[in-house]
Amino acid sequence: MKEEKSVNYLKRDKGFTLIEVLAVIIIIAGLAAIAIPKLVSSTTNARQKADVATAHQVKAALDRYQVENGTYPENMKDDDGVVTAAGFIPNYISKLDTTTTQQVAEGKEGFGVETLKADDTDKTDETVLVIPETLQPTNIIMIYLASNGLAAEVRAYDAELKEILWTSSVD
Repeated sequence: MKEEKSVNYLKRDKGFTLIEVLAVIIIIAGLAAIAIPKLVSSTTNARQKADVATAHQVKAALDRYQVENGTYPENMKDDDGVVTAAGFIPNYISKLDTTTTQQVAEGKEGFGVETLKADDTDKTDETVLVIPETLQPTNIIMIYLASNGLAAEVRAYDAELKEILWTSSVD
C-alpha cells in the first residue's frame, strides 16, 4: 500500500498549477514593462548619436574640400534626402543619401542642403553663417552653405526636426 501512495504522489507532482503559471506570466510581464521602454530609449539615443557622428564626418569632409579648393562646394543639391555634388562626392565622402542617416523619420531621412545669401554671413566674419530662425530644416542632417563659398555649417536634428542635436557652429 505504501508503494501505491507514492505512485499517486508522483503523478500529482508532474505539472504546474494554474496559479503557478499565472504567477510566472505576471512576473515576466512586469519585467517586460520595465525593460522594453529602456530598450526603445537606448535605440533612439544610439540612432541620434550615429547621426551626430555622420554630421561630424560631413563637416570634416567639407572642411577638407575647402582647404584643398579654397572655398566650400557651391554646386551641392539635394533631392528627397540625397545630395549630389560633383567633385565633392565621392572624392571627399562616399555618399550622402537616405540610407546614411539612422533615425526613423518618415520623409525626413537623409540630407538637406540650403544655400544662403552672402549677406546671411556674420558681418564681422564672412566665414560664419547666420542661419535665419525662420528657415525650417527639411531633413535630419542639414548642410548650410554661403553662396560666396566662404562658410558652411552642418546641423544634426532629432527625428521630429525640432531639436538641434549638434551643430558645427562655434557659438
